[in-house]
Amino acid sequence: MIPRLYVPLLEPEDVVRHLGKQEKHWKAGRSAHALASVWFQHNAFPPQIKAALSGHPAFQSAELVDAFLERKVDLKTEGRPSQTDLLAVISLKDGLAILAVEGKAGESFGKYVDKWRDGSDGKDARLEGLCKILGLAPEAAMPLRYQLLHRAASAILEAQHYRTKTAALLVHSFSDDKKGFADFSAFLQALGFEAPAPGVLAGPVLRDGVLLYAGWVQDAPKGQSPGAYLDNLRSYAARIAKECKRVRAWCDEQQSKR
Repeated sequence: MIPRLYVPLLEPEDVVRHLGKQEKHWKAGRSAHALASVWFQHNAFPPQIKAALSGHPAFQSAELVDAFLERKVDLKTEGRPSQTDLLAVISLKDGLAILAVEGKAGESFGKYVDKWRDGSDGKDARLEGLCKILGLAPEAAMPLRYQLLHRAASAILEAQHYRTKTAALLVHSFSDDKKGFADFSAFLQALGFEAPAPGVLAGPVLRDGVLLYAGWVQDAPKGQSPGAYLDNLRSYAARIAKECKRVRAWCDEQQSKR
């Protein structure tokens, strides 16, 4: 079941428990750490994101309403939900828009579809569902990166969830990853976009009743010294331990009243 009740994240390290492999995915210089850190730092659109959005007429009035790290999206097929690195709800002059952000720091976009597909009924059904949303023939999806399919579909599905017809897919890159950009460019062109340029929001193309925009934003690498990284993790662990102690005390108090 996809959770629909949320509590605020007080600092970047709070996202650790929501990562696929938790601490193993939380490393200085990698995408999860970089993305959470820079968005927390600004508590708004980071400058490179703001520049890309404001450069397109449809997003010139964009303001951040809410953002969710590690947002799970039901793809309406069997299997795990898609987990969007950051999903933002944006206000525009004429309503809302959804922004699905994929953070990258040199990591790939996963397997190519023809390698991901294994002939199982579950994966065939998921691929068929994603292709239907994206307006792609399954054969045309084979040379594309699978992660980009479900991330773009997630943007469209969440736009439908919020009853808006505007969505955007953005890659927030923290490395000079030319191979990743080439994969992203191939994916967008398969969807009918013109060849993209870094820092420029392209589109829209109409997919499943939603106007989809897309772009690649290049940002400076976000490094951190090993000492500072460990200090942050220790602080996070101490805060969690303190919260557990508080909850345990409350439970003991309630038990004594019975």
